[in-house]
Amino acid sequence: MKELLHRPSAEFGAYFLLFPFGFLVGNFITSRVGNRAANETMVLAGSVFSLTAVAAQATLLLSGHVTPLTLFVPGFFITMAQGLSLSYAQAGAMAINPKLAGTAAGMGVFTQNFIGAMFAQLYGFLADGTPGPLVRAATTSAVLGLAAGLVAFLVNRRARTAA
Repeated sequence: MKELLHRPSAEFGAYFLLFPFGFLVGNFITSRVGNRAANETMVLAGSVFSLTAVAAQATLLLSGHVTPLTLFVPGFFITMAQGLSLSYAQAGAMAINPKLAGTAAGMGVFTQNFIGAMFAQLYGFLADGTPGPLVRAATTSAVLGLAAGLVAFLVNRRARTAA
């Protein structure tokens, strides 16, 4: 925002509020869905929703529409997708072996933070003052997230049909 669009920090802070609000909306939806959906289904749904938001943002940015709204509104939907899927992913990780729930929770948070830090570094290496590096980093992250969600969904589906 500051370097590419020459906007003040206060404006960045105001737009940044869309991210936690998106996560809040995703968690609210999750609270309404409750136990009616399988963990893997919600993780896959969040992954698809996230990739859709990233694709929309990439299309806008690469077509030259670089504005605060094209940066932050898709971010709202991406964090909403995280709010939809994160609690289900954590519950699924901890349900594998209840005696190791604390370890599973710790590993889940470590993995989330580690991968986030890796993508922050990737973006830092690629940053060149254009939206291209943001599009590449976000798209790669969303595709990998979808792949992880799809693997969990397919493994669970196969286990249900085998049982």
